Amino acid sequence: MDINYTKYTAEELLRDDYFLRSELYPTTESLAFWNSLRDKSPALAAEMDVARDMLHSVRQRCDTKKELPHESVETLWKRIDRQNRQHDRRHVRYLRTATGIAASICLLLAAGWYVRFAQQQDKTDYQALMKSFEQRADNESGQVQLVLSGNRKITIDGKDTQVDYNESGQVNINSGRIIEEEAKSEEPAYNQLIVPPGKRSTITFNDGTRVWINSGSRVVYPVAFDKKRRELFVEGEIYLDVAKDEKRPFIVKTGNMDVKVLGTTFNVKAYGNESGAEVVLVSGKVEVELNGNRNVLAPNQMFSYNSLTSKSAIIPVDAADYIAWKDGYYPFRQQQLSEVLRKLSGYYGVTFQWNEKVGSLTCSGKFDLKEDMDEVLCTLEKTAPIIITKTGENVYEINVKP
Repeated sequence: MDINYTKYTAEELLRDDYFLRSELYPTTESLAFWNSLRDKSPALAAEMDVARDMLHSVRQRCDTKKELPHESVETLWKRIDRQNRQHDRRHVRYLRTATGIAASICLLLAAGWYVRFAQQQDKTDYQALMKSFEQRADNESGQVQLVLSGNRKITIDGKDTQVDYNESGQVNINSGRIIEEEAKSEEPAYNQLIVPPGKRSTITFNDGTRVWINSGSRVVYPVAFDKKRRELFVEGEIYLDVAKDEKRPFIVKTGNMDVKVLGTTFNVKAYGNESGAEVVLVSGKVEVELNGNRNVLAPNQMFSYNSLTSKSAIIPVDAADYIAWKDGYYPFRQQQLSEVLRKLSGYYGVTFQWNEKVGSLTCSGKFDLKEDMDEVLCTLEKTAPIIITKTGENVYEINVKP
């Protein structure tokens, strides 16, 4: 942060975008930043207290006001900006200026202008939330793990596991084991499901939405969905069958993009260690938001994005090929062996080493993902003219048959 805030007055803080965002939509990073400045500068701390008291007092009064129509926001903003410039030219006293700023903030909140701040914070919120839950993971068993909001860890055995939520909030594990959630608190509470390599799982929420989670993925979700929207935070690959609820849109958040739906079926792939991300629509309609741009998909279309090149595209696909993993198999039709090996490497969490001659081979077939990796590799050797040799722990070398 290049700005020197130590000499800022309460008035200047109330004019500062970053201070307003931090107060209205705090994150771990913003809280740490302002707390650090408070410790270094008692004078700034006093000014921050004045600004906070005014801002939060105004916000409480605004909460009861009705939101203005979206089309009125731009006109209102221009009027507020013009009034503030007039205050500056007249050199009004501090109290009057601060009151004018407070009134502006109130109008902005009432008009829904706070959405601008919320949109800027979306990615930061995702990163902070996923990072905090990453630290809670402690899964050395290699099994699927459910981490409840109170940091209670539950290991779930099996290659294909099930987590179901009933209307009373109880958690049913593999159609047999009942888990009680922690007592609800006023603060938002989240659970996390971690699916290691070679495993798959499903979650069925009490609204009827069902989510399939692929190998090497994790999903963070609220203990109870909000009254206005339903959100999932995803790292990896999932397939969703979303129960329709027009009053509560369903939003899937990844590191780069948000996918918004009302009720549909689609696939999202966004692994943290891969530069590519994609959304494939099976039925219905979804809206993909990336860097402020919205892209609407039709069935059998894929939205792809590469974070290295910052390029995105919408292309036609056969959606069935992209969601077959949820049913336990992986089809490939005249695909280069290099692509097949990359997918198997990601699914089973192993390393394959091959040369250009091996990678350029093409093959067709279908892998049963319920099988152990050794069985899959045996099938691959029968499908393509190759020899697979294990050279280390979870490391395999592949060569063309002589």
